[in-house]
Amino acid sequence: MRQTTVLRALDAWRVRTPDAVALRCRADALTWSALLRETDRAAARLLAEGVKPGDRVALLGGMSLDWAVTALGAIRVGAILCPLNERYPASELADVLRELTPAVLVVGAAHRETAERAAEASVRLPMESFADGAPAAFDLPGLAADPSAPVCVIPTSGSTGLPKAVVYTHESLLGAFFEWTLQAPELMRATTLNISAMSFAAGLLNGFLAPLVLGGRVVMMPVWNPDDALGLIEEHEVTCIAATTIFFEQMAALPRFADADLTSLAVVFTGGNPVTPTLVEAWAKKGVGLRQAYGLTESLSMVTFPTAELAMRKPESVGLGGVLTEVRIVDVDGTPCPPGTPGEIWISGPGVAAGYWRDDALTEAVFGGGRLRTGDIGVRDEDGTLRIVGRTKDLIKSGGMTIYAAEIERAVLELPQVLEAAVIGVADPEFGETPALLLTAKGLTVQDVIEHCKVKLAAYKVPRYVVFREEPLPRTSSMKIDKRPLRAAGADIPERHERIGRTPHPHGQG
Repeated sequence: MRQTTVLRALDAWRVRTPDAVALRCRADALTWSALLRETDRAAARLLAEGVKPGDRVALLGGMSLDWAVTALGAIRVGAILCPLNERYPASELADVLRELTPAVLVVGAAHRETAERAAEASVRLPMESFADGAPAAFDLPGLAADPSAPVCVIPTSGSTGLPKAVVYTHESLLGAFFEWTLQAPELMRATTLNISAMSFAAGLLNGFLAPLVLGGRVVMMPVWNPDDALGLIEEHEVTCIAATTIFFEQMAALPRFADADLTSLAVVFTGGNPVTPTLVEAWAKKGVGLRQAYGLTESLSMVTFPTAELAMRKPESVGLGGVLTEVRIVDVDGTPCPPGTPGEIWISGPGVAAGYWRDDALTEAVFGGGRLRTGDIGVRDEDGTLRIVGRTKDLIKSGGMTIYAAEIERAVLELPQVLEAAVIGVADPEFGETPALLLTAKGLTVQDVIEHCKVKLAAYKVPRYVVFREEPLPRTSSMKIDKRPLRAAGADIPERHERIGRTPHPHGQG
């Protein structure tokens, strides 16, 4: 998309629908004219703080209108928006900040203490009423027109447990948003309920930027409550929701679900965990087709999703692939797999991210040749529909969040009493899958390990099962820990061991 950016789309809607509500959070709302006015003021504040095009502006805080205005202000001045996971402890936050080197860190009140411990030398600014700090008079540069310029980087953790960040450009965002409307025209001018944290692609891109670029409005839900969610759907006639399966399970489990008016819902996406026929049926009874989407952070979350009819007929299907995006199933040599044969999923299309922040080697390994090598295993049925059957990477999907086993293992091995450690995923009724830690150690208790992990890791990454072993962990011929027998033998860990605590929701809403 030549010489255009997401900024032009936002400005166009300000001109066309100035008095329509663009953003709503709790009892407060901003019309399109008010949103763009506040965005300009936030941009002027950032310029006054010395922010230049290409600088990183990091945001740490919960979902709010102040967060949204500050984020759009960063994009307006040509800075690169860096949303930070508000669940990070100071140690993880420090790692991410060292990688991103932001010019400023804008922090919500609830996170200032963590930010001070993690970023002593950074310029820290309060998020609350951020735009009010703008100069009384200011001039802003014209709207950026370079589609290849980065819009944002979303920090995540690599398989080694070290920070990495996925880079999105104006071009990749606009390409993805446009393709979505080809698959689901109802996304144009939609009213979207955003229940995912803004530090993740699902919240920032799917639930915030995309609806605005497509001329819709966003109803922001900072704190998750299934009963309140049903109320917001009814009150604001929400037409679109995208969230992990647990959200829909919790709403469907409420007594009031049977009588809730959900007739406004036109496009409903889920993913992150398998979608059961029972859940699809529960929503189908309300006239809502619950569609299982497939994607990953590197591909802007939604690469392919089924029609509502296909979703109800084949709940396990994630659709046929994109309209503009090619989804290939290939073997280890890159040769296309025939129907019924599993292989790795390779993706190429307009919504694929530009790569990883300041990591050319990893970018080439994952994105090289114009194809995103996902590490996920899929299979096409004879009718062309796609199913996800596994993952090649050693990771755990918990409540829609990716948890890398290596990250937990590295933290646990910092304890001098630990001799060996391995993390596997086990079934969990709350989030589909959860980490279980198997280790050999001397002089440690389960509580010792958990307290250490709470300091080193975000809460949702803390193992929910800790199993001490008398015998050494199994090894391969190359002396690497062999997790295959551990996974086979550990499938019944939830039945044999006590689950430790309740996992806080990974998006910070429960």
